[in-house]
Amino acid sequence: MLIDVSNMVQVLENHSVLVKEDHFAEKYVGRYFRATIKEQVYIKGVGLHTGLETNLYLSPAKENTGIVLRNYHTKEEIQVNPFNVKSTVNAVTLSNGSWDVYTVEHLLCALATAGVTDVIVELDRNEIPILDGSSIEFYQAIQQAQVIESATPLEPIKILNPVWVVSQDKYIIAVPAEEFKVTYTIHYEHPDLRGRSLYISLNSEILAKEILSARTFGFLKDVEYLRSKGLIKGASLDNAVVLTDDGYVNNLRYPDECIRHKVLDLVGDLYLLNRPIIGHIIAFRTGHSMDVALAKNILNHLQQNELIRKK
Repeated sequence: MLIDVSNMVQVLENHSVLVKEDHFAEKYVGRYFRATIKEQVYIKGVGLHTGLETNLYLSPAKENTGIVLRNYHTKEEIQVNPFNVKSTVNAVTLSNGSWDVYTVEHLLCALATAGVTDVIVELDRNEIPILDGSSIEFYQAIQQAQVIESATPLEPIKILNPVWVVSQDKYIIAVPAEEFKVTYTIHYEHPDLRGRSLYISLNSEILAKEILSARTFGFLKDVEYLRSKGLIKGASLDNAVVLTDDGYVNNLRYPDECIRHKVLDLVGDLYLLNRPIIGHIIAFRTGHSMDVALAKNILNHLQQNELIRKK
């Protein structure tokens, strides 16, 4: 069965999700067991940067497949992990050396929130659709497709020792905690975005209610420059918050929507690891590049058996 997100709101009103909400973990994002989807999902939309219309299919996958990007035409694949990241300029781009896929972070955040660990993401272009600029439509489509848990426990990554990335006056640190939480600080030359911070404990329920609807954002003054670089060809007021020097062109969904979207990006970037995290992420003026670098550092520590504690 194909599920078209264009009818999502009407369909969801009469839909009951297969897996009960209490299967979600209470103190971190995701589930206690590995999971896939029951039905195939069809999503169509333009790419934020390419401006090209993409047909995307999410299909069920066998246990331990992970998240795999597949080229609809050639069938070549990219395994989602931080070491397959090719670029972090204005979005996260994954590559297998011959095929690139742009702007994966919003879909990854939705998959993390739904607790989906095994899925095939097939697309006929090279950019994930931007949809409304947030993760909420991806999440609703996944929930409608119904999530099926396996009997295999999914062990979260528990941060036992600090892991960090520092670049000049910017930094991101993962420190031990008993739950997954984020302290995020941004600073832009805008009255609402100077030194703005958000502290929040996160699980899937909180993410779905408080973060997933926050849209990507950018400054009106930067539009011409970014387009001259071949970027944001698909951006519009329908899929982005546009900021002026002291206000906004369009209405906000949250008073602090921009920083909430940065948290959304962070969750998506860290789900390159394909596992939930228990720890406190403290981010100061960071972005995709440092998020991905932190994910790589966490994975390196895991391989050295320094961060994970066996239950």
